[in-house]
Amino acid sequence: MPTLSSSGYLWIASLGAFTLIWMLFVAPKLVPTLMRGMHGASGPPLTIIDHITLRIASMLMFFVAIITSIMLYEVVMRYVFARPTIWVEELSRWLGGVIFLVAGLYAMQQRTHIRVTIVYDIVGRNTQRVMDAFGALCICTFCWTVTWGYWENSMRKFSTWELYGSAWNPPIPAIMKPLICVTCAWMSVQALNNLIVDWRRNTPLSPAEDV
Repeated sequence: MPTLSSSGYLWIASLGAFTLIWMLFVAPKLVPTLMRGMHGASGPPLTIIDHITLRIASMLMFFVAIITSIMLYEVVMRYVFARPTIWVEELSRWLGGVIFLVAGLYAMQQRTHIRVTIVYDIVGRNTQRVMDAFGALCICTFCWTVTWGYWENSMRKFSTWELYGSAWNPPIPAIMKPLICVTCAWMSVQALNNLIVDWRRNTPLSPAEDV
């Protein structure tokens, strides 16, 4: 475990408590909005995997608002009061990195990633199922290869609580490196969940549903 000061442990505990409270009480109210898309009123019921992914996405949607707010604060402090901050740019980069990385889970759950369907759309449903299985296999192979190959390095960054090396010096490497592994692992789980859900469909996703 990383060697932290008491204030560092307090920050981690506070962040963990906030995340838990959000996932239990706030996220369920936002899931109906996030599920609009493939999983609409006529879509299959959401699985536990889908619910977890959507609850994670419910937190990310507010990261954009946080980035916008702190950037506005930086502009005012820099150009109105001539007192620029040392943390806004790095915090916005940090949150933006989390959005870029973890938002792929939501895209996977909603089937909004890029798909080339020239061949897929002209073959029968059974062949489409084989293609879906092959696609899921490729995704899982890639995700688990990244997780397996990067896990030791990411745990070393976390165990030493590697800092960014700037004036503000946040623990961006210590957080983002393990997050890559966790996200890849969960993406493979979401891909398998999609395969199981889609396999049961008698008809594939229509172009309107896939947008």
